[in-house]
Amino acid sequence: GETEAEAEAEAEAEADDEADAGAAAEAVAAAPEAEAEEAEEAEEAEEAAEADA
Repeated sequence: GETEAEAEAEAEAEADDEADAGAAAEAVAAAPEAEAEEAEEAEEAEEAAEADA
């Protein structure tokens, strides 16, 4: 059987893995939003440049 310390260490490692997975999932979810915002800003800048011309 496992000692209490081993069981605790294992539980902590699992929690860390889950936290890492959660952070990765958040980053993946946030990426398209950031890209869409950048594309929008680029379009606005282009329109502004055309208006100035």
